[in-house]
Amino acid sequence: MLNLCYIYFISKLTEFADTTFFVMRKKKSQITWLHVYHHSLTPIEAWILVKFLAGGNATFPNLLNNFVHICMYFYYMMSAMGPSFAKYLWWKKYMTELQITIAVR
Repeated sequence: MLNLCYIYFISKLTEFADTTFFVMRKKKSQITWLHVYHHSLTPIEAWILVKFLAGGNATFPNLLNNFVHICMYFYYMMSAMGPSFAKYLWWKKYMTELQITIAVR
């Protein structure tokens, strides 16, 4: 379980790198306060969980966060497939609400 938690911690660092790349590419329209807050604190939280609470119930909120990211990246994939897939993206509003709900936890 500890190895899985460590892999999770590394994945949080890659998400933080996502924010860094936005800054480097000067895509400031894609960076919100919530984005910076979430991607700055999640690696710290993941490190604490790996260091002190690995394998416990404290990791459950992070599983919810992973579910939101799966939905988000699935949406990005569908939207990148072109206008013919736009009719299947009716759930964007609900995805955004889910992101905010889970991020505020």
